[in-house]
Amino acid sequence: RLGLVRLRGCGATVQVWPREGRLPGIPAEMQHPMDMEQLWEAVHPGDIILAPRPTDLAVARLAMERGAHLAVGWHASAGLRAAVADSADRGLCVLAEAGMVPGIEHLMARDLVNDYSHDVQPGDMLHFTAYGGGVPKYPDNFRHKFNTSPLPLLNALATPTSWISEGQTQHADFPFDVIRDYDLNLPTPERHQVYPHYDAAPYLPAYGFAPDWQVETAQRGAIRLKGWRDGWAGIFDTIRQTGKDPEALQAMADALWADHPFAPTEADRVVLSVMLRAENGGRTRWHKEWVLDAVGGRKGWARFRLNSLMLALAARAIADGQVSPGLHIGPTDPDLIAAWLVEITHEAGYSRRINHLRKTRERSG
Repeated sequence: RLGLVRLRGCGATVQVWPREGRLPGIPAEMQHPMDMEQLWEAVHPGDIILAPRPTDLAVARLAMERGAHLAVGWHASAGLRAAVADSADRGLCVLAEAGMVPGIEHLMARDLVNDYSHDVQPGDMLHFTAYGGGVPKYPDNFRHKFNTSPLPLLNALATPTSWISEGQTQHADFPFDVIRDYDLNLPTPERHQVYPHYDAAPYLPAYGFAPDWQVETAQRGAIRLKGWRDGWAGIFDTIRQTGKDPEALQAMADALWADHPFAPTEADRVVLSVMLRAENGGRTRWHKEWVLDAVGGRKGWARFRLNSLMLALAARAIADGQVSPGLHIGPTDPDLIAAWLVEITHEAGYSRRINHLRKTRERSG
């Protein structure tokens, strides 16, 4: 709803096509039951389609065939890439991974890499991590609750993952086999748990890492509450037995959705940490990190607010000609990234870029 309000405030004509019932707080005349044939008739060349949730690829194909630009909040899968392969030739812009996660962490990573690129020194060894996720503000023993379908998370937990450690690519059949503790740099530090579940190496060139930079550590994944590993032990055991069996994962998702949902007015929380550190000669000489902590409340769940904001920013950037035709994994222009991070910081409530070396020097002094 936040994004719709922003777009309408800019004078855009907005129509919504919900898949299940009507959305609260949105005028009825703006809403239409999701029907692909009717959507086909409604979309015109030059329109912008926003798809916030993982869905089938029919909407992406429809956008290309009808001459519409597209922004999605989900990963640029092989299927999406194929569906929009000729977007540049058609003069159409496609912004993928423009949601909360994936999305905001891309902005933070590119901002840090842009900054570091002006201070590269020979012999630097780089350590990069990016973690994000939604958690309950008031957790129970399970240490997790859901305001979206659990199925994508279960699929990710059943998918092999890779990361870089000591300069070498590492692999795990199940991401939950490599959960570790992680201290989140908030004003009052908190211990969380993290694990890799997005392959890191393919994103490094997209973030601006030069081919000759020496990357010692690179990991992208999820951040969870302390105790999550114990709370989910039974889920992990089941996934280890069933793997990616679709029926087993769907049954598990249905059970989790029934047993651990957010209440309609319950506060959720979104936390992110994106860090880049350069080590040279056995000492850290460059070390910066973006940290975000957003809490839901009267204005709605933090996860949905940030997703909505990101897609609204994507729509404005496309409409203003700030995105070139073709497929993009979020924006790459430094000025556009900086502007989006200002908007995200304002909405999140707490979002800061930390210079860890400056803090160290201040404490030493």
